[in-house]
Amino acid sequence: MKKHSVSFDEHEVIHSLKHFLPAQSPLKDFVHHNTLHAFQNQKFKDGVRSASEILGYRSSFSMNDFRSLYQKGSIDPAILERIIVEKKGVENLEEWKKKALNHKYELSAPPRIGALRANWKKHYRIDLDSLVQPILFRILCSYLDQGIAIWNFPVRNKTFLSALRAMEANSFSSFFRRSRAKKLILESNCDIADLLKMLVGDESLYERYLFDQQFAHQGWSGMVSTIEDQPYTILDPRKLSMHDLIVFELLLEIDALDMSFSGDWKPLGENLLVKPTELFADVPETELHEVLFIWQEAFEKSYHDQVMAGLVMQKNEKQEITNKSFQAMFCIDDRECSIRRYLEEFDPTCETFGTPGFFGVEFYYQPEGGKFYTKVCPAPVMPKFLIKGVGQEKREKDLYLAKHSHSSYGGGLISQTLGFWSAFSLFINIFKPSMGPATASSFKHMSKKSQLTIENT
Repeated sequence: MKKHSVSFDEHEVIHSLKHFLPAQSPLKDFVHHNTLHAFQNQKFKDGVRSASEILGYRSSFSMNDFRSLYQKGSIDPAILERIIVEKKGVENLEEWKKKALNHKYELSAPPRIGALRANWKKHYRIDLDSLVQPILFRILCSYLDQGIAIWNFPVRNKTFLSALRAMEANSFSSFFRRSRAKKLILESNCDIADLLKMLVGDESLYERYLFDQQFAHQGWSGMVSTIEDQPYTILDPRKLSMHDLIVFELLLEIDALDMSFSGDWKPLGENLLVKPTELFADVPETELHEVLFIWQEAFEKSYHDQVMAGLVMQKNEKQEITNKSFQAMFCIDDRECSIRRYLEEFDPTCETFGTPGFFGVEFYYQPEGGKFYTKVCPAPVMPKFLIKGVGQEKREKDLYLAKHSHSSYGGGLISQTLGFWSAFSLFINIFKPSMGPATASSFKHMSKKSQLTIENT
């Protein structure tokens, strides 16, 4: 397991954070993420145990769940015995079988992540997450807005922290409720180590505190990390970084504490009687871990053997289809594979094919009239081509949803005229639903009448 030095290195800690955070892309595209990727340097059993004990990931069923599955017949008793013999020897079969079926184990301790920041509640009776996160997420959403909001973020061409600093300097209102945080963002470099000194005090706890803080909203932090590394994951890019996110959240925490205690509070580290266990210290394997892994293998093998037996029994006589009812191409994916099997079962005359979702060509796609490109290939691959839809078809528009409807004069006029027609259309749609120009549909960005052109990027 990785060892960490006592001295705080901001860049090293942020790099480590980005490694352990989920690589959460914005959800405009298909997202696949392996939550155990940060532990892939370990053997599977060790990585699963570490992820569970350190970060709190649920990596298997509970003991009661496994025993319930065993009682229902989902886990084959013969396979359970076979796994025990393979791991513990035939002479220990009965002993470990009793442990698996009947022994009472103490529940695992809470995960290490979050243990340090939990002391804010313990010593100060304050929930910083509930005070900070609603503000943080609203501002972050507004900064990342892709054109959905009526009003644009006031400062869009600067980094996240620079934009906040510019707004703070030129606004009557403030993001903060006390003067210290406002003064820090306007008059200091907002060094992370300096802010942590105010909040934590003990330098040996700085890294642990940041891990606790960012894993309290790991989806958001993971998305920020991904956008920083791959700005094209959002159509309208922003200059966002983990550094800026951390700085702003630390400032909000300082402000929340100042607001709650009128500035009369001490750094968290000064109230700790016992330091929490080092986050990435080795996780010893206990008997409970061993029993759970025995159950896990028995559960998997029960299904594995059933599937393999079914494949062996299945007749593998492929018949040539002469009169095909239709042909369909699907992405090579476990979900699409099951759909293909169902189609072929219900319509034996159809023919389906599996192919890479990007058809083996790494490209961007730009629909007719679209302002942005969509990357259509695996994340590590950089597209070499741009496929564009071109044509003369004009899209329908609802006049009462035009941009002029957002102004005071235009909005009032449209409300008193076209607004009545909109209300009537809405009433009719209750009894006779229909597709309108504003209806969201994944097919509306393409036109069957358009043609495709290919360009080199």
